[in-house]
Amino acid sequence: MREPATARKVPKVAQFLDLSDYARPLAVWVARRLRDTSVTGPDVTVVWGIIGFVGAFCYAVGGYQYALLGAGLLQVKNILDAVDGSLARLQSRPSRVGRFLDSIGDAVIAAAVYAALAIAVARDRPVVYATLLAAAALVLSLLQGSVYNYYQVRYRQRQGGDRTSLVKERLTEYDEIHYEDRPLALGLLRALIQAYNGIYGWQDVLVQRVDRWAAAPLLAAGREEFADEFRDDPRLLTVLSALGPGMQILILDLYTIAGVRHLGLALELFLWTIALGGTLYAAAVILRLRRTAVRESRIASGE
Repeated sequence: MREPATARKVPKVAQFLDLSDYARPLAVWVARRLRDTSVTGPDVTVVWGIIGFVGAFCYAVGGYQYALLGAGLLQVKNILDAVDGSLARLQSRPSRVGRFLDSIGDAVIAAAVYAALAIAVARDRPVVYATLLAAAALVLSLLQGSVYNYYQVRYRQRQGGDRTSLVKERLTEYDEIHYEDRPLALGLLRALIQAYNGIYGWQDVLVQRVDRWAAAPLLAAGREEFADEFRDDPRLLTVLSALGPGMQILILDLYTIAGVRHLGLALELFLWTIALGGTLYAAAVILRLRRTAVRESRIASGE
């Protein structure tokens, strides 16, 4: 039986290599087997939330074996994080409420994981240093995730894919109409949007402004259509997908495995990789976008 196109976030013809979404094939396989059961997407979200907290706790406990268990649990969380959305689409139940539960849950689990890493690193380093490093890595990891999410969402919207996410999240007229006969669900959605914007709002605004700056030369030249096309380039989306949360979990797993002799040092290096390496990587991609826009605008003007 052929897999329904609704299992994924974009139509088959618009799919590209998403490095952060490496768990999707397995997630779709699991979702297809849950499709005709009473299990729903939000049920899966609750399960991966619990698993994520347990994984974070394992890192806080300390010891290489517990860290390996934590790494494994976080990878299970990552797989199930892809299952909930795939299941909702297969059951024709994608929802805005589920979308926000997923994103807020990701942020809460990330905070728990980085707090646990701070505890682990503080066993060998000063507490203040470990805390500040983990806090910086958390904030910057969420920002990098927002860069990834922004280009993913605008691409899905332009390609007719999943529409439960918006580039600028807000309560829409469609939301009010869709939930008009369910006031409690509408109230929950309103609260979730407020919570989402409290966590991600400043990051989304910053990413949108940076993207606008990167595309500005083309926009000024009146070539907005071309600006959209090069931001939708599958190669660019693949490069940006390295900033996604799935890749961050995979990198943490690899550092954890490498920490067989010096776990604290390995986790400290992971925090620096996310805080510094990930941020420099994101900046380099945005600067490349800007240079491309400048070059193409000059070609358009005949310079």
